[in-house]
Amino acid sequence: MSRLSCPVVEDIEPDPQGRLCLTFVWRGGDQSHPWLIGGPSAEHLPLWQIKGSDIWFRTVWVPRDLALAYRFAQIPPSQTKRQDAFRAAVGQSLRPDPMNPDTLSGAWQGHQEAFSTIDLSRERGAHPARQPLLNDLGQSHHFAFHSRLLNAPRDIYIQAPPQALARSDPQRLLFLLDGERCEQVLQLPGKLALAQLSGEIPATSVVYVGAGHGASRVQELGCNPAFARALTWELLPRVEQVLGRSFAPAQTQIAGASLGGLAALHTALLFPERFQQVIALSGSFWWPGFAELMAATDLRHLRARFSVGCYESGGLFGRPDMVAASQRVAKHLQRKGAEVAVSIRSGGHDPALWRQSLLLDLMSLS
Repeated sequence: MSRLSCPVVEDIEPDPQGRLCLTFVWRGGDQSHPWLIGGPSAEHLPLWQIKGSDIWFRTVWVPRDLALAYRFAQIPPSQTKRQDAFRAAVGQSLRPDPMNPDTLSGAWQGHQEAFSTIDLSRERGAHPARQPLLNDLGQSHHFAFHSRLLNAPRDIYIQAPPQALARSDPQRLLFLLDGERCEQVLQLPGKLALAQLSGEIPATSVVYVGAGHGASRVQELGCNPAFARALTWELLPRVEQVLGRSFAPAQTQIAGASLGGLAALHTALLFPERFQQVIALSGSFWWPGFAELMAATDLRHLRARFSVGCYESGGLFGRPDMVAASQRVAKHLQRKGAEVAVSIRSGGHDPALWRQSLLLDLMSLS
């Protein structure tokens, strides 16, 4: 198995639900106690040891189109009972799968973040893998942006359309929240450039909006009107100035994952005259205090796409049911006239699914 790429994928027949079998493997001593973090479950999963060996494993039945990012952590049994102890143990030992060469990694919140990934639809040929055309990513712009409304600096990276599409019109403008993570961990610049060159999405200028760190990020993205105003009144005019063109509200998109998905929708509801297309990936719609979701009345201008993983329906230590929350918010917005679609996809709360879902949702809005 050490010569194979893990996890091991098996097609065991007959499975009445048409699923595949994944086996995750860890090698370590009796005291290693590995857990699968972010695996194919609503829970984090402990691995089982083969008695008398250094092999630990966990086998899980999964959908055939699973897109998954996962990691391992070593968690002693004494630290599995309380949430704070469990999180501390995870933070101290979190690492990607040494037996899986496929990773997403990059800088995020001042440190390197790395995930092991598996994309079963790609691996089994449903969507042939294509290499990004790295020589035509489009003109880029980097600048430091200081918001007076937030009294905070932010790093901004703008990726213009590939040179071959630079004169296309109309063009779209896409704001991506948690921009550093989108750019470096999710590795979106090449993927989005390729999607434009292949005609999957229109020519698009992508704005990667840097996030605050720690509590600052939570404060800004947790339905903060000041953050929405800073994007709309301060950053958007600056972006249009840098690009030398303006964008119609119906061609202006805002997207984010988790808290970023919540902030994206919140911004569009507060400023429909500027943002009329929203993508929320695993949106944190369980967050308290988003009164604007309930207060908005006429939403006929709004087009929204919500994506959520099938494994986000609650779980360990009372994690919220994000599937139900996305469906609930979508129904409310639809009653107010918005065009909203919810996609429950095979995956969890992780960057592999967000990377895949963002492109699918952008194509849906095309």
